[in-house]
Amino acid sequence: MRIFLFALTALFSGCGSYGLDATDTGAMASQLGIDPLGEIDFGAHDLGAPKSARTDVVMFVDGEQPLAIIDVFLEGGSSDIFSLSDELPLPLLLQPGVDFPVSLRFSPDTSGTFRGELTVMIDDGTDDGSYINRPIVGEGCTDSDC
Repeated sequence: MRIFLFALTALFSGCGSYGLDATDTGAMASQLGIDPLGEIDFGAHDLGAPKSARTDVVMFVDGEQPLAIIDVFLEGGSSDIFSLSDELPLPLLLQPGVDFPVSLRFSPDTSGTFRGELTVMIDDGTDDGSYINRPIVGEGCTDSDC
């Protein structure tokens, strides 16, 4: 009985490098698709605009097997200028044919070009998972420069 309780506790406590055991899908039979493909470009955004620029990045399964998305985060030199939706429902086992949209915002505070990176951690069957990166760029400008 003790062994069973220990195993049950280990299963639900997120044991493993990143808690991958709870959503481990084994070897990766599918790939993660991200739209837009390549760089996510916000273009020019007026510093005086009442709202930040917003775009949806849509993730989907490219294949016939579900894929576990463990984490989605921003990093890079200007990543504080970019922001993600609050409280993403992660980890998530994404099924084929289902889209997972993530709202990304750009709020420049000065003029210039800003760069960051959207990083998605997926369960690829290894202990450490796999990372998919998409560059992000946006330009802050004043009304006369836009």
